[in-house]
Amino acid sequence: MATTKEKIIETSINLFNEKGCLNTSTRHISDELGISVGNLYYHFKNKEDILIEIFINYVNIIFKEINAINYEKDEIFLLKDFLLNNLETDIKYRFLHLELNLLLISFPRFRKIMEEQLQNEIKMIKKLLNHQISYGYIKSMNENEIDFLVSNSWIIASNNLSYWNLLSNDLLGNAKKGSINMYYFIKPYLTQKSLDDERVKYIEEFLLGDFYEL
Repeated sequence: MATTKEKIIETSINLFNEKGCLNTSTRHISDELGISVGNLYYHFKNKEDILIEIFINYVNIIFKEINAINYEKDEIFLLKDFLLNNLETDIKYRFLHLELNLLLISFPRFRKIMEEQLQNEIKMIKKLLNHQISYGYIKSMNENEIDFLVSNSWIIASNNLSYWNLLSNDLLGNAKKGSINMYYFIKPYLTQKSLDDERVKYIEEFLLGDFYEL
């Protein structure tokens, strides 16, 4: 059974997706839950605290595959699993993508935490890339190329949903296309060893197919 704190988080995510985070007040959240504002403030001091908790939850889900890599072994990063497993997550937390710039302007503590997280992500992804390069799954590149591969990946991952949502209201279809954006960007960097791996093949077919149901 969900705790009150967990219910606040889930209700906030739903309202932020429906109304926008900036347009949703703590009163809206408490009314939707049928609790008092005072009860909500017992668990979270303000809306920014709720936003930060949601963001931390999102990050933990998104990067679980990267954190699970054994960097001491020859182990391919399962890009297909990473992209497929995060489809539902990107849909559930879509307001973070769609309102990102406004959230960074409006919530200074959230911005600070996101800046810190970005630095952690840069280190994490560079470590992953260097590991995959060392075992021949990604083509060799210099430090400058790696830096821009990381930055471009972050830009694509953060903004693709905004692009597709302007063209269509199909949330699942848009999330799939966003994953395809990421795959097509990364694909030229993959070596033949990587592309020949059965766990990497057919990513386009999987993402464009109807196999995935929410």
